[in-house]
Amino acid sequence: MSANQPPDREPRAPSALGSRSGSDVGTGAGTGVPSEAATGPVMLQRIVVAALVLLVVPLLTFAIAVVLGDETALAFALICVVHVLLLAYAGVVTVGQWRARTPPRPAEAVPPLAALLAALATLGLAQVLADAEGIRTSAVPRLRHGIPLPEDVPFVLSVLLAALAALVAIAALPLMMRRTRAVRALPGRIGEAAWKLGDTADDADSPRTPRPPVTSAKDPLPRRLLSPASRVLLVLGSVAALAGTLVFALAELPLPTAEALSYAIVLCPAPAMLWAVLSSLWRRDAELGILMAALYRTMAVPVLGAVVGLLPAFLAFLVPPVGNGFAEQYRAAVGDSGIVPEDSPLVMFFVLGALLSLLVGMLGGLALSIAVIMPLLTLFRPEQLVGENGLSTNRADRRRNVAAMRLMSLLVILIFVFAVLIADADAGEPRFTWAMVTLAVLVVLTAAIVRLQRKKGDRRPDSPSSEDDSR
Repeated sequence: MSANQPPDREPRAPSALGSRSGSDVGTGAGTGVPSEAATGPVMLQRIVVAALVLLVVPLLTFAIAVVLGDETALAFALICVVHVLLLAYAGVVTVGQWRARTPPRPAEAVPPLAALLAALATLGLAQVLADAEGIRTSAVPRLRHGIPLPEDVPFVLSVLLAALAALVAIAALPLMMRRTRAVRALPGRIGEAAWKLGDTADDADSPRTPRPPVTSAKDPLPRRLLSPASRVLLVLGSVAALAGTLVFALAELPLPTAEALSYAIVLCPAPAMLWAVLSSLWRRDAELGILMAALYRTMAVPVLGAVVGLLPAFLAFLVPPVGNGFAEQYRAAVGDSGIVPEDSPLVMFFVLGALLSLLVGMLGGLALSIAVIMPLLTLFRPEQLVGENGLSTNRADRRRNVAAMRLMSLLVILIFVFAVLIADADAGEPRFTWAMVTLAVLVVLTAAIVRLQRKKGDRRPDSPSSEDDSR
């Protein structure tokens, strides 16, 4: 490190066109092990392998269950082999994340997420096969008493292997997150936040410079709305909704499983919607800032996600064998307890399902904006909210406006608490009493916020001129 290089600056990863050490050569393009000098084609190969794992593992389990349904012991033995291969893939991915040292890229989350979803899907299919054979709840008691059936041991072993593969895949995600700059800087930020909790205003003449924007009105709408990780989640959700529709239409499912799967199909796009809103914390928009960008994405992303996420499943439903099997399964196993009434056209399942997905995305995004993003901004970046809301940023007013924004975040949360408490509450009940106490606190907070806030251009005898606002 040279003498004039900042101490917290990390060395750059070696370029794909530059020299590489011997340890960087031969890292296996399709294994999922992140390389210090991984190129775009290498990452693309890993994503393709992860997509194949996500598709092939559940489909192979389903094919084994259909073809060898009468030979249950052999079917579960082959499913164990599939789960062993999946466990090996998850292990390679997790070890790669453990060995990696460079900051992660969003695309590196695809292999562990694909392994996790594949493990959960094949575990569910194994449970469906065990339900059909009547051994799901009785296999373990028979093993304890030493009177197992031939299929009991491979069934229990397949469940353990799938669960272990899911846990190994989950372990890769925190290993990847620990390499991010935000996590590595978290101890210092916690100490800084604790030190500045009672005194947030900077002693300098101007507030901290906001982070440079990531998106703006000049960007294409998909890029402005969706982060790279959100796009990956949306594709995975669309594939999961398609796979769920095929399983629902072509397999015989018991009532609880069929009803749960019908709701899971329409909620598959929801994780992409929620992540798009949450990513507003580090994807500041040039025109909207952070909080308004989160609210903008809350309204716009669910519309796009509900359509794109469920379109492949809807097109598969239009194929006669899939549509007929879906209708028979829905009427036999779900009926009136599902999303649409039993006597309604089943095409309404996807129409109402898209509306349900849209509603979940909007409500979840609104909850994240109010309960997560706004409090975090008021704690770590209060000057950002002060500037975005047209309040004064000069030195004399900064303390008051930071305090006002923190009280504002508490006020918004308490508004929702009051709405929940007052709903269906009768006078004299403890719930009604707590609602009135919350209302009194809301009134006090509102008065305090109005008194504390100082807008740009406000002139008072004891404050500098409004020219300081432009510093």
